[in-house]
Amino acid sequence: MNAKELAALMAENVTTIVEYLLPQGKKSGREWKAGSVGGEAGGSLSVRLSGAKRGVWRDFNAGEGGDLLDLWSQCRALSVVEAMKDAKRFLGVRDEMPARQAPAYKRPSRPACSKPTSVLGEWLGARGITEETITAFKLAEQSRGSATYAVFPYLRDGELINAKYRNVADKKDMRQEAGAEPCLFGWHLIDPSQRVIAIAEGEIDAMSLHQVGIPALSVNAGAGNHQWIDSDWSRLERFSEIYLCYDNDEAGQKGAKEVANRLGLDRCKLVVFEKSKDANEFLQSGAGAEKFHNCLATARTFDPDELRSISDFWPGVKALFYPSHDVDENPSLSFCGQKQFWFEFRPGEVTVWTGYNGHGKSLLLNQVLLGLMLAGERACVFSGEMTPQRQGKRIAKQIGGLDRPAPGHLDFIGEWLRDRMWLFALVGTASIDRLLTVFAYAYKRYGIRHCVIDSLMMTDVQADGPGSITSQKDAMRKLANWARANDTHVHLVAHPRKGVDEKRAPGKQDVSGAGVITDAADNVFSVWSAQKEDADAGDDEPDAFLELHKQRNGDTQHRKLALFFNRESQQFSTSSARRPFVHLPFSQTTQEQFA
Repeated sequence: MNAKELAALMAENVTTIVEYLLPQGKKSGREWKAGSVGGEAGGSLSVRLSGAKRGVWRDFNAGEGGDLLDLWSQCRALSVVEAMKDAKRFLGVRDEMPARQAPAYKRPSRPACSKPTSVLGEWLGARGITEETITAFKLAEQSRGSATYAVFPYLRDGELINAKYRNVADKKDMRQEAGAEPCLFGWHLIDPSQRVIAIAEGEIDAMSLHQVGIPALSVNAGAGNHQWIDSDWSRLERFSEIYLCYDNDEAGQKGAKEVANRLGLDRCKLVVFEKSKDANEFLQSGAGAEKFHNCLATARTFDPDELRSISDFWPGVKALFYPSHDVDENPSLSFCGQKQFWFEFRPGEVTVWTGYNGHGKSLLLNQVLLGLMLAGERACVFSGEMTPQRQGKRIAKQIGGLDRPAPGHLDFIGEWLRDRMWLFALVGTASIDRLLTVFAYAYKRYGIRHCVIDSLMMTDVQADGPGSITSQKDAMRKLANWARANDTHVHLVAHPRKGVDEKRAPGKQDVSGAGVITDAADNVFSVWSAQKEDADAGDDEPDAFLELHKQRNGDTQHRKLALFFNRESQQFSTSSARRPFVHLPFSQTTQEQFA
């Protein structure tokens, strides 16, 4: 729960909070009157108890004010971060997520550099940056041969986290400390009580904003790299408003939207500096503090615009006919390195997977996720029927292509999976609402774009009886809306009805429950197994079939894929040879490097 969300919750409990923080005060109409945040007598402090401004306070003598989180911070003499923790305890809010082992980063040693000379001063001065700003950000200078580099230190909590080096004569000659933690630039200048922050795309842009009185940070690696969100997530929670000052180009606007989706659309705004590309160019144009603040005042929210001309989307229409090579493609369905280009996992969709018990739908879906992870995707899986250890054993076999990978190989696989696969670690029934809450956190915090519910019967969705159709309809609506809103793909396992026999694969109409389950889904697959005791390379008859029954947004509407099964590796493949496929090769050299 970030500061804006917490302040809203506090406003709902405003009377309880002011009675606790300001016991010397009293109610007067629609307001709570008190002396001051320090407890002095008088009535200069007023807190609104109802209406649109509920929770807003003002101390007229001190000239201070804000929301209830600010009031808590002032009354208890705490930083905003400490006040958030204290207020959450008071309100009984428990929103901590399970701790995850952080990646190992290397703290850089002090760079070999010197105080800025006239070379650096003239270079930044030509960009409108003053000596005072250079000193505030603790910039330094480094000479390497005939080249001069500006050294941007990334300081946080009194520690050097990273350092970035830029050749003042060649913008392309830029580097960062190897193995350093990705974080935001400028933390050492942000006051602990600050509730509003600007985030820029470059260090000089952040310096420009700071120079005109706007507290600002900068990303470390451009508009498309958001690793800093993982590192600075908890530090950013205290901000109620975040102004995204990214470059006014396609890459910058796309990056800003991705950041807003993860940090929270409700507290992010997009800033455009009139006819300038970025904050520094705006500064160089002669803009002063007033113009900068006007740009922030007119910043655009990320509210959806439901009514738009189709021409706004025409570049995307054209891209479907003529895709650009520099645009990331959606990952394809794949088995053992063989991509099935007739099906793509598009963001914002729901795929239903069905199949009879014992026919391998969960096992096959597990392998599908492996293909997605190999393509760079991250996944979060809820399996109410299988323990995390059993899930791990299954995917370890599929990754290694072995029935029993060596201990070192298992360690190597586990390390590879660390930042690729998460679990909703509950064996039993979970509510759809709780699943979506955790999935939303997983998306925002770790950029997870594939969420699995295995299966619908292990959720609180009513399977049959009065009200079951409404329950299933509501659940599918929630899943579909959530997937679209978060640009994430949801995989839902749904069992078929019991038929006369299992000699044929179930279709759309065979899925148990209301028809809305497959109607609301974007894609529907069924898995059917021949239930062979065993099969060898001489058997050309498929062991299983994966059948596509529906693909709302793809060109292929129906497809039947023959699959062959290797029992030891638990792998499905499209080759009748049934040879195991090693996804992560492991050798003595690998083991030595991993050790």
